[in-house]
Amino acid sequence: MGPRQIFYNAAFLAGFTVMAPAWGLKMWRRGNPLQNFGQRLGRYSADVRAQLANWRQAIEAEELAAAGEGLATARRGSGKACDLWIHAVSVGEMKLASILLLSMRRLQPGLRVVITTTTATGYAVGRALEDERTLILFNPIDFGPCVGAAFRTIAPRRLVLIESEIWPNWMWTARREGIPVYLVNTRLSPRSEARYIRFAALVRPLLAELTLVFAQEPEDVQRLTRAGFPAESIFHVGSMKYDVANLPLRNAAAFDAWWLRLCWAPDDVVLLAASTHAGEEELFAKLYVQLRQRFPKLRLVIAPRHAERGKAILAMCKQLGLNTIARTWIEAAHPAAPAPDVLVLNTTGELVGVYQRATIVYVGKSLGPRAGGQNFIEAARFGLPIIVGPNMQNFPAITREFLGQQALVQIQDAAELERVVEELCADESRRRTLGDAARRTFQAHLGASERTAEHIVQSLAHEDFAVDAKRCRPGLRPDAESTPGAPPSRSPRHLLASGPGHPAPAPGQPAR
Repeated sequence: MGPRQIFYNAAFLAGFTVMAPAWGLKMWRRGNPLQNFGQRLGRYSADVRAQLANWRQAIEAEELAAAGEGLATARRGSGKACDLWIHAVSVGEMKLASILLLSMRRLQPGLRVVITTTTATGYAVGRALEDERTLILFNPIDFGPCVGAAFRTIAPRRLVLIESEIWPNWMWTARREGIPVYLVNTRLSPRSEARYIRFAALVRPLLAELTLVFAQEPEDVQRLTRAGFPAESIFHVGSMKYDVANLPLRNAAAFDAWWLRLCWAPDDVVLLAASTHAGEEELFAKLYVQLRQRFPKLRLVIAPRHAERGKAILAMCKQLGLNTIARTWIEAAHPAAPAPDVLVLNTTGELVGVYQRATIVYVGKSLGPRAGGQNFIEAARFGLPIIVGPNMQNFPAITREFLGQQALVQIQDAAELERVVEELCADESRRRTLGDAARRTFQAHLGASERTAEHIVQSLAHEDFAVDAKRCRPGLRPDAESTPGAPPSRSPRHLLASGPGHPAPAPGQPAR
């Protein structure tokens, strides 16, 4: 362990000790902080270790069989316990991991995959993916001994990081173990680019360890390159979030059952304030009070970004005299109770179902000065008229594109929001025009998960594939000769394209 790694781990341990109480409180508010806590330290139950041991034996048998057939790509005794370790920090990233896994399993059903997450909500979403070839675990904290123990147990052939989860000890350990690291569905904001450049001396050695980087937009390719990511490793494949938003609704029957209990009429106008942050809920509640006199069929759904804020939102709505119900109260509500004016969606994972029932949607965290916006593409899938605020810095490319296609309304302040919502409530034709444009723009962006999956699966078929001998020790250099009589070794650059930022060609097609 070099001086830089020693310093980082000492600093991490000190910082973690100081922040542990606040971190524990935050985890307690969002779920059970002690749930599988040992996994956060790289310690795993006997059941987890047994499943990984079985996988390790199966992989060894497959490697022996491949070697017996004389395949040049065979690796005997690699000691790997799974094909892929995918890290997805929370709910959004877990959804991306699920669509990527679905796409890869279509190509190679037998993949053995470990998916780790940081949050209790991410873990809860991920558990639906578990089967005999998929394990869902909590990730180890980025402290050297914990990460090392996790890597020795999980022992992946490839490490796949969703979006931006680059942790120093993960990268250093992957390099020592000769594990290629892929960063998928990544994007970089101007603010993050500036930070990477400011701390270039610290971060560039870590970025150099990335084997492949799959960027969402062409402008992300440019920012990633300027920020110090290895230019020859970056490829534009599009955003997998469109594919996630296009997944079928799970538990549709259960959703229909509780939605019907609201007793809202089919021709009610449902105004949805989605992924809201503090201040936005009160704004919409007061707006609803003003508009319901003119539009008696108007209903309001408030879906806060953090479901645990539901209690405070309920209290605020009741202070305004609104008949309000929480999603978690619906099953227990009396059947003869009057239909509520307002629904507070205080659950996780049901927003997509509400999109299907909504008439107009505002997507939150976009009005405040320190906002940045939330993703609105799920609403676009269902052909909804979408409103966002002025601060969409987190999603500049898709905001620009949807505005260019006249598929989005961007308001500048609360007064304009009130005017636009009122106009849309009154004008069904304009709602339909905006919604149709949003659906067309959404559909034009589908397919990134399939493109990403194709290249990851193809790389698994080339165990000698590597960027260079130093970065992936089990592999050969791109220009090295392979086993006599076998095809030459191919690097990710050969597998994908001839230069940075190019769209990746379909596997099997020659690079240009």
